[in-house]
Amino acid sequence: MLAGPTSLAADEAALWSALAEGGKAVMIRHTQSEEATPEVSMHLSPEGDCAQEQNLSEEGREQARALGERFEEHGVSVDVVMSSEFCRARQTAELAFGDHEAWTPLNLIESLPAGESEWLMEDVRERMGEFDGEGVLVLVSHRSNINTITFQQTDPGDMVVTEPDGFGGFDVLGMIPRD
Repeated sequence: MLAGPTSLAADEAALWSALAEGGKAVMIRHTQSEEATPEVSMHLSPEGDCAQEQNLSEEGREQARALGERFEEHGVSVDVVMSSEFCRARQTAELAFGDHEAWTPLNLIESLPAGESEWLMEDVRERMGEFDGEGVLVLVSHRSNINTITFQQTDPGDMVVTEPDGFGGFDVLGMIPRD
């Protein structure tokens, strides 16, 4: 079951405690990126050449490192990190967590081939809802994807914490802002 919008006043400490317990899935919007035209921001270079894509700004790089540090400070064990194939999402995942896997269903919805976005978003929902690891599942993606999947509006680096139901659905527990 997907939950609707949650209060940003949700207790951040309780959300960090929930993550530290493990068994949760968290969607993270990539951190601050450089300014770009819509054509560049939606363009995925075929070879993963970040020189042809929108990248993280220096501020975004610092935010990503701080994101990983926050997980460590709160004793959150991360089992799996997956990111969009877009450079800004891959860079966020790499700087925050190190090892990660790029996964097409996390790519910017607007960049996906016509007719494929709905079933790819369903793949993400199922992956989140069926997660049963000891630690947490981290998915680094984009604002439009996170909004479509969780019904939450995010700023760069914001995290939406979810509780998988084991049957392909989940409940949104709340959102942790970047700072």
